[in-house]
Order: sequence, then C-alpha cells, then structure tokens
Amino acid sequence: MRKLIVLTIVLFLLKTLQSQQNIDSVSMNSNYTYQVFYSLENGVVSSVNNENWTIALSVSNTGAEGSSIILNEATSQLWAYPGSNTQWTTFDTSNHLSWEQLLNTDTTWTNGAFNKYRGAAGAFDMGWGILNPNNNFWIFGDSLYLIKLSDNSYKKLWVVSLKTGLWEFKYADIDGANEHVVTFNKSSYPNRNFIYYDMLSHQLIDREPANNSWDLTFLKHSDFVNPPGVHVAVTSIFSNKKVWSAKSYEIDYNAASTSTIPQTSFIKKIDNIGREWKKFTSGSGWQVYDSIAYFLYNSDSTGLYRLVFTGFGGTSNGTTYFTKELIQAIGIEEQQNEKDLLIFPNPAKNELTVYIRNITNSKSSIQIADITGKIVLEVADSGLNNQLQLDISSLKSGIYIVSIQTDNMVVSSKFSKQ
Repeated sequence: MRKLIVLTIVLFLLKTLQSQQNIDSVSMNSNYTYQVFYSLENGVVSSVNNENWTIALSVSNTGAEGSSIILNEATSQLWAYPGSNTQWTTFDTSNHLSWEQLLNTDTTWTNGAFNKYRGAAGAFDMGWGILNPNNNFWIFGDSLYLIKLSDNSYKKLWVVSLKTGLWEFKYADIDGANEHVVTFNKSSYPNRNFIYYDMLSHQLIDREPANNSWDLTFLKHSDFVNPPGVHVAVTSIFSNKKVWSAKSYEIDYNAASTSTIPQTSFIKKIDNIGREWKKFTSGSGWQVYDSIAYFLYNSDSTGLYRLVFTGFGGTSNGTTYFTKELIQAIGIEEQQNEKDLLIFPNPAKNELTVYIRNITNSKSSIQIADITGKIVLEVADSGLNNQLQLDISSLKSGIYIVSIQTDNMVVSSKFSKQ
C-alpha cells in the first residue's frame, strides 16, 4: 500500500503561526448608523451609511439564491398583504396591524424578508413569486406588500418579475399616486451579492464591496426578542456566504484566546456569531462574553482565524472590540494542471465523485485530509479508471483536501463538506 507521506508534505502547506494576537476594533458610529464590511486578512474594507436604502435584491447566481430580496430592518417595516397582485389598484390597508410583519431570515442570505414563504406553494415558490420552468425559468411576482419607510410614510410594493437576470418592481402611495417602476439587470453589477434601492430618493445604490473582499459585516437590524416579546433594534455580526465558522465555549478569556479546537462543527450559518457574544441588561449595561472563541475561514478558505470579543461601546460609539489571530494558513504549493482533477458536487454532502482526465486503469492512492492535515479517509491502490465515488457521509462539516497519486501524476483539490 503506497503511503503519501511525500505527497502530503509537498501538497499541503499547513502552518501553525506563532504570531501575536491582534487587538482590533470596528466602529459602526454612534447609534449604529454605519454598516461595516470587514476582511479577516485586511481589516475594515468599507463603512457605508446603513440608513440610505430600503430593500436589496440579489445579483449573484440563479434559483433560490438569485431570487433573494432583503429588507433594511434598521429603517423600514414590511407586512405581507393578505391578497394577490390582482388587488394592486384596490390595495386596502384598513386592517394592516393584523397582517404578518416580515423580517429577514438571519441564518442565510438566501431568504430575505420577501422570501418568507419560499416553498409554501411547492419547489418553484420563491416567496414573492413563482418560478415558471416552462418559460425560461422566469419568476413572476404574485404577492403584494405594505412597507413603512424611515419618514413614517407607507407605500404599497409589488415585485413584478425576474426575467433572465432582469429585475422589475414597482411601488406607489397607497392610493396609487407617485408610482415608480424600477428595472435593472444583474449583469450590470458583477462581483456583488446584492444591489440596494432607496424608496425615498428613488435611486439604485451600489454600496456593497466586491463579494470576495470581505468576510464579516457589522450592522444594525431588527429582531424579535423574547423577553420582552417585541421587535427591537439590535446589532449583529453576519458572515459572507462563503465563510465557514465554528466556536468553542471556554471557561474564561485566557482559555478562549488560546483555544485551537472548536467544540462545534464548521457551518455556513451567517449568524453563527450574530449577537450571541453580548447582552444588554438595564442594571449593568453591556455584558460581553469573552469566553467564546469563534473560528472562521476567510472567504477563499486559505486562512483559519480565531476571534474573541472583548468589549462593546453601545450607542455612544457603536464600536466592537476583539482579538484576532491567524492560527492556520493553508495552501497548495505544487504546480499542477487543475483541469486534470475534477471533484463534484462541491460542496458535497454524502458522496464525492472524483474524476481524473487522461488516465486508464492506473493504480492510485487517494487521501482526504482535514484542515489540520490529519488523514480522515484513504483508499490505497484503488484502480481508478477516470472516475470514482467516495462515501464521505461520516465526515464532519468543513474544508478538506483530496489528493491523488497515480503512476505518472500527483493532483489535489479542496472541497467543502456540508
């Protein structure tokens, strides 16, 4: 049985860095007026006004992720109208306080407030409209909404359609006056997750940095908190959609700031940090839980960072204080043709298909290593004939590297396990 000791050394650059912890902070300004986009590697990427937009529409990918629409919970409130789009001209708000108030789903960027009922009418229900697989996979809006803006005015809103990347929505006063119809194409905004729109200034706003430049965002939003059992303004830290995170609950700050092994599995839940690290009580003010260590891979999974939160300034300055340390850097150093090795699906759940070009009945050794370099799965002398299925159902969620050595080549690639 061929062992891949040399292969592991050559292919995996896995360093435990003896660097000092960095003391860092992020300011959202007083009263949390700014949203901050933050890179684990480079620090603050941008700080943008969080009060100059109303809704944001996805401009990345297709399907469920591409149909996401989020609400600015810091400035606006949204209710589902109890009727269909056929009632646009007869929109009646006389009983609107009994309607369901909608909030963004904080666990994923895919389900914004407008996607609350995604799937309720079947697989093609995007929440605000129905996808038609027989008509170019266009989505046609079937729902109406009531939205309250930051100036306390009310508007009726209809997301009309999403056709081959072209968004269309319209809004107006309740009586139909001052109607605005907005259209824009996703392709006009490459490398963005969302494009934003302000219903007060009637403008599209490109306020988000490139989606591969940031890992975390600090922002004010609304959440249902019990107690007291009402919607209140809160501040949270959400991760970019490509960021994996885990955490460890330690006994104190010293243990958290030196922890290297997460107690939870790595997941892509965007509020895995959220607002868990702090709590406000009327008697003692802000309490920060500095005994929690958060482990995060940056968006391209080349670095593993540990964050421990140490302080919070509240509404006076909106500043979050924390320590940050790069505890592992991962890379693949050997020159290779990436097209020689294909692995799919990626992310994978229970089964991983490995495909190598230009190989026939060659003896091969296959290894899967976790992010620490530990071999978690090995198939020796597999007799790989272009394609092989591997059962990975027993692996924990996270980032792995699959490596294959044949008679005449060595190839490797990273993949994510859900």
